[in-house]
Amino acid sequence: MGWSLLDENKPKSKAYIGDDPFDVVSECFTKVRRLYQREWKRKPTLAELIGTVEAVLDAQLPEHTSDGESAELIEIRFRTRKIPRRQTYAVGDVLQAKMKNGDLVFARLFEIDDSVPMVGVYDSRRMSPLNIAEIITKPLIVKICPIHPETLEHREWLVIGNAKLKPADKKHPRGPLSICGNNNQLEMAEYFYGLRNPRYYDRDEWIVRKKG
Repeated sequence: MGWSLLDENKPKSKAYIGDDPFDVVSECFTKVRRLYQREWKRKPTLAELIGTVEAVLDAQLPEHTSDGESAELIEIRFRTRKIPRRQTYAVGDVLQAKMKNGDLVFARLFEIDDSVPMVGVYDSRRMSPLNIAEIITKPLIVKICPIHPETLEHREWLVIGNAKLKPADKKHPRGPLSICGNNNQLEMAEYFYGLRNPRYYDRDEWIVRKKG
C-alpha cells in the first residue's frame, strides 16, 4: 500500500493519505450513492454527501481520529467550480477510464499530431489514481494510436494529472493510424484483459502482447 503527503506543500505536517484508505472511502461513497438511487432515484448532491460525513464525524470524532479527544468539529466547508463543458488536454496528460466491469485503467497522451491526440494505455488495471508516478512506469498494453478528440473532450478518458514525457517514452510501440468515434483505446484494453471481444479486423495490431 502506498502513502503520500496529504498536502505536498506542507512536508512537515506528517499528515498522510493512503491507497487503501482511499479505496475504502470510495467504496463507502459507492454504497451511499446506491442508497440514494434506491430511495430517491438519483445520486446524492455534494451537500448531502458532505452533510452525511459531517454528521458521522460530529457524532464519532473521538472514535475515528487521533485528535478527536481534544477537538470539536464545528463545520466542514467545501467549494466547487463549474466544470468546462469540454475537457481540455495536453501532451503528457495521464488519463483514467472505467472498464465495463468497473475496474479503472490508465492511459497517457503521448503527442498531438495535426490536432489529433495520440494515446496509449498502460498495464494498469486496478491501480490507484493517486499513483501517477508508478502508473507511467508500466508497459503499454494498447499501442499509441490516434483517438477522436471528442472522446477526451467528453471525458470518456478523464485527465487526472500530467507528467512530462521522457526520451524513453518515444520508444513505446505504435499502432494503427485509424480513428473513429468509438473509444477504441478503452475497448482494446477491455479486450486485452478478457472483458470484451471487439469486432475490429485489426484488433491484434492495437495490442501489445505479454511476453511468454
